[in-house]
Amino acid sequence: MKAVIMAGGFGTRLRPLTCNIPKPMVPVANKPIMHHIVTLLKKHNLKNIISVLYFQPEQITDYFKDGKEFGVKMQYQDAKEDYGTAGSVKNTEALIGRSSFIIISGDVVTDFNLTKTLKFHKEKKSLFTIVLTRVKNPLEYGVVIVDGQYRIKKFLEKPSWGEVFSDTINTGIYIIEPKILKYIPAQAEFDFSKDLFPLLMKKGIDIYGYIAEGYWKDVGNLNEYRKAHMDILSGELDLNISGTKLDKMGRDVRVGENTIINDSAILKTSVVIGKNCEIGEDVKIIDSIIGDNVRIKSGTVVKKSIIWNNVILGNQVRLTENIILNDVNINSNSYIMEGAVISDNVKIGMNCTVKADVKIWPEKIVEAGAIVDKSMVWGDIWSSKLFGAYGVTGIANVEITPEFAAKLGAAYGAFLGKGATVLISRDIHRASRMINRAFVTGLLSIGVNVSDIRTVPLPVMRYQLGKWMEKGGVHIRRSPFDPQLLDIKFFGESGLDLDTARESSIERLFFREDFRRAKYNETGTLQYPYRVL
Repeated sequence: MKAVIMAGGFGTRLRPLTCNIPKPMVPVANKPIMHHIVTLLKKHNLKNIISVLYFQPEQITDYFKDGKEFGVKMQYQDAKEDYGTAGSVKNTEALIGRSSFIIISGDVVTDFNLTKTLKFHKEKKSLFTIVLTRVKNPLEYGVVIVDGQYRIKKFLEKPSWGEVFSDTINTGIYIIEPKILKYIPAQAEFDFSKDLFPLLMKKGIDIYGYIAEGYWKDVGNLNEYRKAHMDILSGELDLNISGTKLDKMGRDVRVGENTIINDSAILKTSVVIGKNCEIGEDVKIIDSIIGDNVRIKSGTVVKKSIIWNNVILGNQVRLTENIILNDVNINSNSYIMEGAVISDNVKIGMNCTVKADVKIWPEKIVEAGAIVDKSMVWGDIWSSKLFGAYGVTGIANVEITPEFAAKLGAAYGAFLGKGATVLISRDIHRASRMINRAFVTGLLSIGVNVSDIRTVPLPVMRYQLGKWMEKGGVHIRRSPFDPQLLDIKFFGESGLDLDTARESSIERLFFREDFRRAKYNETGTLQYPYRVL
């Protein structure tokens, strides 16, 4: 019996975890997901393994090599095109030969007893067996019904609630006899669920379903990734965790070699710490998994978080339900709020706040004192200040987005107060028009009235300010210094630039999001004055 690991996934829904590594190499409890799969296969005497690769294959081949270090024989099939799940397996036919084989995804976490599944397959003399499990929410999976003989009678891929007819789902683990491969076309896109299963049922070939007991989770998104780790820490699955178990009263603490933990540090509930780590004075670590070469300085609190390798946490840092990737440096007194994800090689300055569910992509710099309230995908630096020499400036539709402009407009409206009137204008560029409209929406949502004089030169807008009792003005333009940048320039009622004190007030409102929206019947009015020129 051979084993085929499907290890070609992009891991799009796991980004930014998978920006630099393929999904099967994402660490779970300090080892790649695929490492755990190989360990499980070896445990059940499935040592002849074929890995189907597609995205960044060299990272997988460099890690596993020929498999000897893991006690298995590892072979690889590098797909040149995406032929779908069944089509990719067809590609490995030469390596499979005439052997029966088991297929398992390289991105699931499971402790199923594969020996029992193989025994079931042989007893039923099955040509194709699907390993099933029961879940509370089957909407994301293929739902299956079996008869009294465990033959599959009905199958539906990713149903809606109105279509759910079972809590028994397809785990993507299949046991297949080589005869089945003749039903899969070569060099063509072909899927198990959409194509092969209906074809086999149409031809009267019985597909059997084995309902396995134990833990199974498809690590398909960030929430499932976090949940898998919390399940590991709570002991819900049988997984090989590296490190020495410390004899701590009522606590399951695993620590790698050469790790130093200060006597004043508090480790609560279940904690896994890798090799060569330093845990400083008065550090608190609760229900978390820490990788290798991690330094956590005094007074820092890490709660329900996953930290990868080579991370430095300064003094008095706060992490709550976060995922911190490799080579991240978070300086002192910074607070990373619930659900935030910090990707590789990110530098976060002192006294920063990263808001809940924000994702920071690799190689970013967050300046000291900054409040990051939206995900950083593009651009290199998140500044601690909104305003610069030319107002609020950023890359059009990357840093200055419609969402950003609407929020900035709401903050400016809250600063002026409900019932105030704002004069707004723009240059002729279509990006300026887009941001103008979003900014106006933010103002109206606070109950501020807007006089939009549309496309006029900046001096005309300045001159017009105050003629109709406006409290302030805004002009949106493409930067005269860089065509990729947009400027959002703010003016007082006299047409002069805003002073730094008023800019700081708007910044505080923007970052704290401390503003109330108007009631539906109190939103601002929008008018387009004419004859301004």
